[in-house]
Amino acid sequence: MNEKIQIEEKGNTIHIKFMDQILDGNSAELRETLANTLEKSATEVLLDMEKVVIVSSLGISRLLSFKNKADEKRMTVKIINIQDKLKETLKKLMLDQFFGL
Repeated sequence: MNEKIQIEEKGNTIHIKFMDQILDGNSAELRETLANTLEKSATEVLLDMEKVVIVSSLGISRLLSFKNKADEKRMTVKIINIQDKLKETLKKLMLDQFFGL
């Protein structure tokens, strides 16, 4: 288990909880976690952003790429427990509906 990312698998759901305030797209942990998740046979992925305040532009790009690849594998991806300011930012980028916010 990683200090920055916690992963819990229950049935067909993978719950990924980000433990840092900043979600950095350059993070090897983020890249590995998302790649490993795509190899699983889950039908739902929950991205828990409770502690995240800032997502780097590369972080947003990684999440978008992950979402597109997950869609191809018929995985549902949802962002949960998102901070209001971060939610507003995603709305401005018109990504709120893309991630089921």
